[in-house]
Amino acid sequence: MATTTQATTAPTQSVKPSLVERQMKYLVFAYIFLLIFEGALRKWALPQLSEVLLLVRDPIVLISYVLALIHHKFPINRYVVSGGILVLLCSVLAMLIGHGNLFVTLFGIRTNFLHIPFAFIIGNVLNRNDVVKFGNWWLWGTVGMTVLIVLQFYSPQSAWVNRSVGGGEGGGFSGAMGRYRPPATFSFIVGTVQFYTISTAFLIAGLMQHKYYSKFLLALASGAMLIAIPVSISRSLILSCAIVMLAGLLASGLQKGTIMRIVRITAIGCIALFFVAQIPIFDDAREAFMARWENSTGEKTGGFQTAIAGRLIEMLTGPFKNTEDLPLFGKGIGAGTQVGAKLLTGEKGFPLGESEWYRLFGEYGLILGLLFIIWRISLCFKLFTLSLKSLTRGNGMGLIFLSATALNLITGQLGQTTIHGFTMIGIGLTIASMRLPKSRPQTNDKQKNA
Repeated sequence: MATTTQATTAPTQSVKPSLVERQMKYLVFAYIFLLIFEGALRKWALPQLSEVLLLVRDPIVLISYVLALIHHKFPINRYVVSGGILVLLCSVLAMLIGHGNLFVTLFGIRTNFLHIPFAFIIGNVLNRNDVVKFGNWWLWGTVGMTVLIVLQFYSPQSAWVNRSVGGGEGGGFSGAMGRYRPPATFSFIVGTVQFYTISTAFLIAGLMQHKYYSKFLLALASGAMLIAIPVSISRSLILSCAIVMLAGLLASGLQKGTIMRIVRITAIGCIALFFVAQIPIFDDAREAFMARWENSTGEKTGGFQTAIAGRLIEMLTGPFKNTEDLPLFGKGIGAGTQVGAKLLTGEKGFPLGESEWYRLFGEYGLILGLLFIIWRISLCFKLFTLSLKSLTRGNGMGLIFLSATALNLITGQLGQTTIHGFTMIGIGLTIASMRLPKSRPQTNDKQKNA
């Protein structure tokens, strides 16, 4: 795995990236672009190719692997090696004693491992400066995305802006007070949650870790986030944003200049809230959000303790109950994904359980499923220790991006293509944000002429 930060000497200047590094950066940006607009292609531009476009990022990944192998830059570490061995073993078992379907097995490999080395490639070809610069574009995109979800919020489900995958009507998901949860450019509301969670990471990093972004952009993006959270009518989004903000406060609290950082974020946040509160959409969305929160998290449903905390506990402990009926080596890799279910039964769904750990146990059995869970937790813990080490050197961005990624890495449904993609870029951005750019001492004119 890439190290966190590199010692620098002052004064320094960045080393110009090589041609292959620039090519791989372009592939990384293409991957992220397609992740964000994959749903738009499947809904609006090319609905007839919606199923094919589900795999639109895979060629980018494979091309990057060819380049990396040719130029000896393919990431080989214990997580890539151990993950590859686990997937290979499960694939053989799936074909021999599991479902025996080659295409389901291949999709299972894609779900669980194919993009994992690419996540490390993102971390290896980008550095902290790249992440900061890319965040500038992401925050401007957040403003545009908020405009889109507001249009979806107010438009009927028959409107073109609310088309679903394949071009049909009804792309939104039931919310409250007759409003629907907007999917933005994605195929489902989960994409909105994932996108704005990463937006929060970029925003918090800009407010607390560096001064690259203009105050105007920070205020505008803050306002966009304040509008997007209630418009999304999503409990998951507000909880995810809260986790990222807490991580940002923790990182800043352990660094110098804490008071000034808190003053800065408070001032910009208050200014953004003042202007946002004047917009009618904020009140409309807030009412819908609070209505859904009360309906799904109020006293009738057991409150936060049951509806949120209880659900999370069930996700983590439920798969370990009643495992006596599981086949020793599960039903085969890929069988628990929607694509796998469609290929095996002709119907979409989550035949082995909607929770990710249910899927892992159902596909691989108790022993191998537990190994996969341990593998994912181990990777998350490694990133956590590296982010703390980076924090002690004055860089808290790794901890902020990890806070936006950790839950996906441990329990995220990797069989869902949007969650899968955001998990990969989350891992990559976490690693990249801890890497300082390679540098070389600047030379004066006398040294150059010597």
